[in-house]
Amino acid sequence: MNMSKNIKFSFLFFVLLYLVSLSIFDGVLWLLKIIPIALLAVGVMNTVPSSTRNILLLALFFSGCGDLLLAFDVFIFGVAAFLIAQLSYAVLFGHHWQGIHSRWPLSVLLIMYMLSMVWLLIPNLGNLQFPVMVYLLAIAAMGLMALHSSLPMRWGVLGAIMFIISDSCIAINKFVNPLPYESYWIMSTYYAAQFMMVTGLLISARQQKKLIPFRKNQDK
Repeated sequence: MNMSKNIKFSFLFFVLLYLVSLSIFDGVLWLLKIIPIALLAVGVMNTVPSSTRNILLLALFFSGCGDLLLAFDVFIFGVAAFLIAQLSYAVLFGHHWQGIHSRWPLSVLLIMYMLSMVWLLIPNLGNLQFPVMVYLLAIAAMGLMALHSSLPMRWGVLGAIMFIISDSCIAINKFVNPLPYESYWIMSTYYAAQFMMVTGLLISARQQKKLIPFRKNQDK
């Protein structure tokens, strides 16, 4: 099932509103920050109960929790929330596993990239070395599961890559060197990643007839 046009337009509207508000408002940014993720959850909820639907909702729920925790500067718990979200997405991509022979050059590049991130971050992590390394392992696993899934590069797989880029920006900005306009880079890639992964997984589920729209079910 594809998300409705209303959900897509609303998602885009609130993403743009949040990005514009970064330089204007402050007190309500935490609320604006989670609205796009909540809209994606609404789009997912418009499908009948299934394992794919439930895991997607789990990923979006903990993504929203992570957004709030990071907005209030509760970093370690925010990382923990996003860790659960990443593992949830990894499980979903695992449902579409098609073997390590597919896209292996991209997998090699991803592994090299993640190793370079480890090399870059470790000297600056201090007491956060263990949780950050666990999170890097989780997001690398999610990316590899996406690359070796049967999902096309468009949407799902590209979304996973965008998520890794977004989290890389967070890590570099926090532990290595502040990035110019960091919030814009982090949040634009993050929202794009969430939208693409949810869209790709819903399209794939529809093609495999794992999800049936509620409306269609009610017409029977």
